[in-house]
Amino acid sequence: MKRIFAVLFLSAAVVQAQEVRPAIPVNNGPVVVTPNAQSLPAVPVAPAVPVAPVTPEAPPTPAAPVAPVAQAPVSASAESWNDLAAYLAGMPVQGGSPLALLQRERAYVEHLKGFSTLWRRYQENHMVPIRQWIVSDLRTRVPSNLPVYYFFGGPDAISALAFFPDAPVYILGGLEPVGMIGAPQALDEAGRAEALANLRKSTEVILNFGHFITKDMKEELDRSAFRGVLPVITTFVALSGGTILSLDYVGITSGGELQNFGTTYKTSSGTVPGIKIVFQRNASAAPQTLYYLQADASDGAFKSSGGVARWVGSFGQGVVYLKAASYLMHETYFSNIRNFLMGKAVAVLQDDSGIPFKYFLGGGWQIYFYGTYSGTLDIFKKYYQADLLAAFQSGAAQPLPFGTGYKWKKGESNLMLAIRAAQVPRAEAVGPAPQ
Repeated sequence: MKRIFAVLFLSAAVVQAQEVRPAIPVNNGPVVVTPNAQSLPAVPVAPAVPVAPVTPEAPPTPAAPVAPVAQAPVSASAESWNDLAAYLAGMPVQGGSPLALLQRERAYVEHLKGFSTLWRRYQENHMVPIRQWIVSDLRTRVPSNLPVYYFFGGPDAISALAFFPDAPVYILGGLEPVGMIGAPQALDEAGRAEALANLRKSTEVILNFGHFITKDMKEELDRSAFRGVLPVITTFVALSGGTILSLDYVGITSGGELQNFGTTYKTSSGTVPGIKIVFQRNASAAPQTLYYLQADASDGAFKSSGGVARWVGSFGQGVVYLKAASYLMHETYFSNIRNFLMGKAVAVLQDDSGIPFKYFLGGGWQIYFYGTYSGTLDIFKKYYQADLLAAFQSGAAQPLPFGTGYKWKKGESNLMLAIRAAQVPRAEAVGPAPQ
C-alpha cells in the first residue's frame, strides 16, 4: 500500500485538438481558454540497444505498508549528481568521469539493455499517450505553471513529470527513507552489478504498470549501496531529459522552515527529512525544483498547523495529483491531509483511489471524467463508490488513451479532473507538440 506525500518529454508527433465534451457542472461556470500555448518538451529517445519486446504480466497485489527502516546518517557520493543520475539511468556520462569506464563492464551492459526495455515500454504505454492527452485536453483546462502536490506518491517522480512537465515545483512524499547513492567506483564489480540489478527491480513496476507496490519497493530500496528513494528519483529525472544542477539533503522543522544540509544526510528530532533537486530540461528552460519528504500524512502526524503543512502551504495554490493512493483519504484518520489538499487545490487530477467523489459534490467544482470506472481491486472492495459509477455511466466520460492506477490496463483505468469554479485559471489553448 502506498503512503504519504511529485517534467519529462513529449511525443514528437503533432497532436491536434480533440472535441471536448461538456463537464458535469457542480455549481460553477465554464472553463476559460486563452491562446498562446507553450511548447512541450519532446520525448527523449531510449538508448539504442536492440532488445526484444516484452509483454508485462500483471503486477503483484498491493500490500499493507511496512514501517521504514531506520537509517544512519550517510554522506553523498563525491561524484557529480548529474553523472550519477546518468549512470543509473543507462545514459552516457561525461568522458572525464570515472563512471565512464564503469559503463564498459558486462554488468553495466546488462543494466543498459534491461533499462532500455523498461523505458521503451513506458514511453509506448504511458509517456507518449500521456503527452498527447496533455496537449489535446489537460492544458486547455489547467495552467501549466502551478506547483504540483503529489502526496501518497512516494518516489514516483516520473508520473508527475509526465503529466506536468512545466511545473516550477514538485512536492512528493512517502514513508520510504530518503537514502543515498554509494559511489559506484568504491564498490567492486559484483557490488555494482547487485546495486544496478536492484535499481531495475525497484523501478520496473512503475515503468511497466504505472505505480509502485510499496511493500516490495521498501524492501528492494534497502538491499544495496543504492538505497532509499534518492537513486530512483534521480534516475527518473535523468530519463526525463533533465540535467541536475544541484541536489541537497533538507529537513522541514516543526515551525515550517526548510533546513539545507548540503551533501550530507542529517536528521534531528522533530525534523522531517527530505531532498531537494534543482534540474533543467535544456539550456534555455527555467530551472525546476523537485522535493521529496519522508513524512507521515495520517492524522496523528499531519496537522494543519504543523511544520510540513506550513511549509507546503507557503507555495500557494497548485495542482493536486493522486494515483494508487490506497484509498487512504477514504478513511477518517486521513481527514487532515484530505482537507489540506482540497484547500490548496486549483485542480485535482486523480484516479478513484484519491479523494472520495462525494467531497467534490456541492462544493463548486467543475468535474471531467475519463476512461472507465468498474469498481476496485478485491483488496480495496470496501472503497467502491456507487456515486462515482453513476457519474461515469451518465455518458459524460471521455476516452482515456493510456492505463493508470491499480487497474493499469488501457480501457480499464479512470481519471477524474476537478477544477475549483471560483478559482478557474486561464489555461492555454490547444497547440501542436514540437517536432
